[in-house]
Amino acid sequence: MQQVTTSSTSPHQPLPITWVESLFKRMSFAYGARFADMWAGVNATEMKEYWAERLGGLSRSELATGYRMLETRDRPPTLPEFIKLCRPNLDPELAFHEALEQGVKRERFNPSDPDVWSHPAIYWAWVKVGAFAMTHQGYEVLRPRWVEALRQYAEEPNLAPVPVKRQELPAPGKARLHPDRARKLLSQLKVRGMPQRAGISGQTEWAHAILQKQERGESVYIASIEMAEQALGLRT
Repeated sequence: MQQVTTSSTSPHQPLPITWVESLFKRMSFAYGARFADMWAGVNATEMKEYWAERLGGLSRSELATGYRMLETRDRPPTLPEFIKLCRPNLDPELAFHEALEQGVKRERFNPSDPDVWSHPAIYWAWVKVGAFAMTHQGYEVLRPRWVEALRQYAEEPNLAPVPVKRQELPAPGKARLHPDRARKLLSQLKVRGMPQRAGISGQTEWAHAILQKQERGESVYIASIEMAEQALGLRT
């Protein structure tokens, strides 16, 4: 099975001991006694120096990946296991389906169920190929483009981590209309009866539907409300 791998053969400097200490501190908080028991009887200073030396060949992005992937484990990793967390072998097809799943979560943005990517290369390949293309064309069609994008980012030594997804504020003029306002508009329609003006096609069902959606508490942009008001003669 085709794999996308990352490697480093160039000389490197050991990581700062403070970084390793920060990593160990996190693991001690996450795993408690299991982490302490794992290294019982081992010289702490020598162990930190050994980890610093072995991890020095990893890129900043790879270290960030391993640090984040600790959340997927219920026991502390050994050094080789942690390196594998930092540098997973990326199966293109599995990565493609991960990108589909996590991409949907990212676009829907539910803070209680955030998108989690096993490697930033998968996220950036998803961005490059495009969510729409991936959803509508499928793996077999996109495989050459996907494999190339995944390889490109997997080999990037200073690949940026996955950016944090935050709630996007509506653009100016795109704010949702308050339900009370929508109910008031509907009341005016009932009093007036037939609207004073019709839409471009002579039909106003769409305008009624927009106001009714807002009355039910559904998300409706203010621009759509304004167009509906104009079509129904409630706005000049």
